[in-house]
Amino acid sequence: MGLSNQNLLGLKLFSPSSINDKSLEFFEFLKYETKIFRNDSTILKKNLIDEIPKSLKIKQTPRKQQTLKKFEKFLQNLDNILFIKISDDEISEIKWDDIDDFCGLLRLIERSDERKVRWALYHLFAKGNLEISKTQLAESLKEFKIKHFDKILTKIIKAETLSGLDAEFNGTTFIINHDAGDKLVSHYLADAIEEQSRRSPGELEEEILKLIDEGSYSNQEISQSLLIDEGLVSRTISKLRDQDKIILSSFGQRGARYFTTNCDNCPFGTTKTSCRKEALSFIISSFMKDFEVNLSANDFDSVESNQALLKIKRIIMMARKEKNTKLERNLSKNLDDILSKVVEKFIKIEFPDKKSSGGSKINFGVSSAISNLPILYQLGLRKGAHEGIRLMNELLLESKTMQKEDRMKIQKHAMKEANKFLKNLGLEYNNSV
Repeated sequence: MGLSNQNLLGLKLFSPSSINDKSLEFFEFLKYETKIFRNDSTILKKNLIDEIPKSLKIKQTPRKQQTLKKFEKFLQNLDNILFIKISDDEISEIKWDDIDDFCGLLRLIERSDERKVRWALYHLFAKGNLEISKTQLAESLKEFKIKHFDKILTKIIKAETLSGLDAEFNGTTFIINHDAGDKLVSHYLADAIEEQSRRSPGELEEEILKLIDEGSYSNQEISQSLLIDEGLVSRTISKLRDQDKIILSSFGQRGARYFTTNCDNCPFGTTKTSCRKEALSFIISSFMKDFEVNLSANDFDSVESNQALLKIKRIIMMARKEKNTKLERNLSKNLDDILSKVVEKFIKIEFPDKKSSGGSKINFGVSSAISNLPILYQLGLRKGAHEGIRLMNELLLESKTMQKEDRMKIQKHAMKEANKFLKNLGLEYNNSV
C-alpha cells in the first residue's frame, strides 16, 4: 500500500514549507468549511472565495488581497495535481475525497520529523536531483527544528536500502544511484509518509480490531486513537466489514458510523466464554495484587457484553502504569487543574441577595454539557457528591442547637441539588443520597 500518484504529485508541487504557510490553512478550509458545496462537483469560484473571510481555519490578516492572491496560486496547484479543474469563473471536477486525504497527509507530516525529512528528500528528487546535499535539505526544512537530523537520515537510508533502494549517505550528501525517471525511488522515499512506522495492512487491521474489540468507535475516533489517516481507516474498516470481522453497532450524534467486533465471528478465533474468562481473570487478579480486594466473577454479572469487560481491563492496565515519573506527575496535576476549571465553569451557584425579601434559597445550576467529561472523572464527581452529602448529614446530626425541622429542610434541599448535579452527569441518581 503506497501513496497514490496524485498524492505523490502533490508532495512534488507543494514544498515542506506548505505546512507553515497558507497552503495547509487553505486545505483545512476546503476540508472542514465547504459543507455547502460538498454535493457539487462544479462551483463558481467567486462563491468559494466569498467564504474565505468567514473561515476559522484561515488566519485573517489586514492584507486580504495578498491572501486571495495566494489562494489563486493554491487553486492552480490543485489543478496541476488534478484535484480540481479551474477556469476563469468556475471550479469543476472537484475531487473532495482526494483533497481531504491530502490534507490529512499534511497533518501526518506535521507530527513527525522523519516524515518531514522524507518529504524534503522526495521533493528534491522529484525536481530532478540525484545528489542531495545536507545544505539543500536544511534549506528545504529551515522552518522546522529537526532533532537528530543525521540519525533520521541514516535510519531512512538503512530502511530503504534494505528494501531495494540503491542509495548512500557520505556524511554530507545523499546520493541516489537510480535514473532520474525511476518511479520506484518515489515510493521508496515517500510511501512511509502515509502510515506511521510503515504498518503493514495486516498490522493495521490487527490494531483496529484490538481497539474496537473493547467497544464502539467511529472512523474519526479510530484515526485519533491510533494516529492513522481517516481515509486509510475508512478503507480498512470497509475491508473488515466485507470479511464479516466487524458489524455495524449504531450511529453517533453526528451521523458517524460506530463499529464493534462481531463476537459470533471473532477475528482472533476466541469463543465468547474463553474471552470473558480471560478478561475476568486479569481484572480479579489485578485488584487482589494492587489493592488486596477479593472479587469474584459474580461481581461482574451486570457487565453484559465482553466489549465492556475488555474496556474495564484496558482501564485497569492503564491505571497500573508508573505514576511517579516527572512526566506522569506533571500530566496528572495539569489534567486535574484543567478538568477542575471545566467543572467550575459548568456549575453556577447563586446566593440570595441579603437586601432582598425573596427568601434565603441558594440556586444551584449545572450545565448538561458536564456529561461530556471523561467517564472516570464523572465517576469521581459522583462519588464526591455522595460523600459530601453523607458528611453534611453527619455534621447536621451532631449539631446540638439546630432544630429537627431546620435540619430536615437543609437535608432535603441538599439532596435535591446533588441529584440535579448527578442527573446532568448522565449517571443514576436517587433520593437516598
